[in-house]
Amino acid sequence: MTHDVVIIGGGSAGYAAARTASDEGADVGIIDHGPLGGLCILRGCMPTKTILRSSDVMSLMNRAEEFGLKPVPAKADLSAIISRKAHLIGEFANDRIQALKDSLFTLYEERAAFLSPHEIQVGSHKLTAKAFIISTGSVVSRVPISGLEEVGYLTSDEALELRDVPQSMIVLGGGPVALELAQFFQRIGTLVTLIQRSAHVMSQGDEDLAHPVEARFREEGMTVLTNTRLHRFTQDGTHKVAHLTHEGKEKTVSAEVILQALGRRPNIESLNVEAARIEVRQGKIAVDDTMRTSQPHIYAVGDVNGLHEIVHIAIQQGEIAGWNAIHPRTSPRRYDDRLKTQVVFTDPQIAGVGLSEKECRSRKIPYRVATYPFADHGKSLTLGETHGHVKLLASPENGKILGAHIVGPEAAELIHELIAVMYYQGTVHDVARMPHYHPTLAEIVTYPAEELAGLINSGSAVQRGKDSTALFTGDVHP
Repeated sequence: MTHDVVIIGGGSAGYAAARTASDEGADVGIIDHGPLGGLCILRGCMPTKTILRSSDVMSLMNRAEEFGLKPVPAKADLSAIISRKAHLIGEFANDRIQALKDSLFTLYEERAAFLSPHEIQVGSHKLTAKAFIISTGSVVSRVPISGLEEVGYLTSDEALELRDVPQSMIVLGGGPVALELAQFFQRIGTLVTLIQRSAHVMSQGDEDLAHPVEARFREEGMTVLTNTRLHRFTQDGTHKVAHLTHEGKEKTVSAEVILQALGRRPNIESLNVEAARIEVRQGKIAVDDTMRTSQPHIYAVGDVNGLHEIVHIAIQQGEIAGWNAIHPRTSPRRYDDRLKTQVVFTDPQIAGVGLSEKECRSRKIPYRVATYPFADHGKSLTLGETHGHVKLLASPENGKILGAHIVGPEAAELIHELIAVMYYQGTVHDVARMPHYHPTLAEIVTYPAEELAGLINSGSAVQRGKDSTALFTGDVHP
């Protein structure tokens, strides 16, 4: 059987590619062996955000006296939380299933493997196409730590199905999945120990964005061990024991269960990409900014290319690939990560767009930076949400915003104003001049913007440590 485009994987990126190609008049085949719906809907962002809402409400209930209210004992019913999640996810998944089964597409609910760069085996079918788009997502990484496989652990998939609250849990990892689930279980009554190898959680980002989250976790009773080296795991009766080095000292930590949240890897093992003669680097399908692989008629989008494991970016990549697959000889659409955005839905939330300080320094990009704390902001004080700060990075020459980062209340929502400003190549002068209603959380972004605008206008150089601003000239000093 022949199609214009064959898409392998019907998740967020794959469906975006299919819809885009179909809108351009293509005959589209979609291969997905199921369960239909994709990682985001079934086991990722939607189920985690659903259960986090429950633990956020419980946290507020436990703070009743802080707001002049008589305390009400709050106890989590994990089974009821999971039932609510299952109901909502069922509705979300059903919408995606109906979309995939639309008559616009031919859906093959089978596994796929390449036979050559131009032919693919799908169950009993052999399919050819003018273009292929690989969108098979990712799977949990297996980490070679002595004894870990033997004592056993939960992945995020299993954690999202638990109906009994564990008494204690060791969480391995410091990325978004580890942080969100660690705080969820701590808040519903599990004694959590978070173990992170790097010096701070969210190790790819700036350290100052991690510290407010770590502080909040510790306030809530979680043990957070950073800068830690894991040696091995053993079993002691009903408990699993981690043997580690922390702050130069050997120690052990034990818990009823382990949550292994040390990352994911592209799901390509069964695709037989060797037959397609596609270049793979460090387990990831290599692509250019048009989403093309080393085979010009084969594209790879979403988690499978390892660029960014973020849903809206996967959708954007899918749309780019879907267009380019149908218009290979016209000016191609390209992915630009200038506005790359990430959000972690902890409390406080972490959100960022554009460049971090780490990235500016590694690329030797000059920047000015200013921060402002929520602990000195009127609306956040009235809400009792004072952890964190806002940080803006701007060009020293003209004030153009290079990056914006928020750790604090409603950071996931607040970051979108700064995304919009950056989309239109805006400056700190624009943010400072834009009217902001008082009292709102949103007006906090004007304070670092005003500070930077004044410094850039005056040309003053302010060194980090004197106040909330700093200048980096692009020269890397020890």
